[in-house]
Amino acid sequence: MTAPRRVLLFFIDGIGVGPDDPERNPLATGAFPTLALTETRMPHARVGPPCEAHGIDAALGVPGLPQSATGQTAILTGVNAPAAMGHHLSGFPGPTLRRILFERSVMKEIRERGRSATFLNAFRPEYFEMPHAQRRLSATSLATLASGARFRSWEDLVQKRAVTHDLTHWRVRERGYDVPLRTPEEAGRIIATEAMQNDFSLFEYFETDRAGHAQDRERAMRCLGDLDRALETVLATADLGKLRVLVVSDHGNLEDLSVATHTRNPALFTAWGPDDAAAAGTPRRLTDIAPYVLRILGLPEAGAGSATSVA
Repeated sequence: MTAPRRVLLFFIDGIGVGPDDPERNPLATGAFPTLALTETRMPHARVGPPCEAHGIDAALGVPGLPQSATGQTAILTGVNAPAAMGHHLSGFPGPTLRRILFERSVMKEIRERGRSATFLNAFRPEYFEMPHAQRRLSATSLATLASGARFRSWEDLVQKRAVTHDLTHWRVRERGYDVPLRTPEEAGRIIATEAMQNDFSLFEYFETDRAGHAQDRERAMRCLGDLDRALETVLATADLGKLRVLVVSDHGNLEDLSVATHTRNPALFTAWGPDDAAAAGTPRRLTDIAPYVLRILGLPEAGAGSATSVA
């Protein structure tokens, strides 16, 4: 690549590359073009350049169904977290994964090399009032904490500098928070604007995994509709000559509503952005994402490692 770029990691929990069967897989209905990666379909933006898209290995050589805590740790560190644990782990990272995240967070590596890294999700006011020991910290939160980057607040949300995990605020309003509804397009514009101002930006969406576990087709279609509209807006708003937009998942789930569990299908990888980004290679496993981000940014890969180097 001729110059360092910016990267937006648009992380979606629980979407895999599944069958082209609209009865089981809502991504196969054709209703969500930017997300429609199936065994026979390729995603595309309504306006804009073509993308690179394929499934990536989420199992990482470990038996069992891939899970969130280990999968997200692998994405955010480049470390084979399931191998370090000896199994896949769901939910929130425990001591081993926390240590890996604090040592190898890609956000930490980026900031230590003098570049900016930020988490775009807004955190509710109570989060900042709780002691760290009482907080339920996801892999994304731990990766941010390890980096020393500032967590975005409700004030950032009001000032249009952050977005909620559900994009439109419907979930947080259900829980009693007095915040105005946003359209997915409004959320997409905020994400794009902030991503263009930082070297690395992370956004996390996890309502898809919840919808998959519930086998709730109506909820799944709503989630995917919001995501597709927001992502389409990101792609239309951002300068894709400078920003590499990565859409990545940790494991399969929503792509097969015939089961309530995660699946063994490949995780989702889709990328839009500068033509010269091909020089950074092609991720094939969850553990390839963090080193790939560093290469896109033109940074050394000092922290990209294997589970054995930190276990």
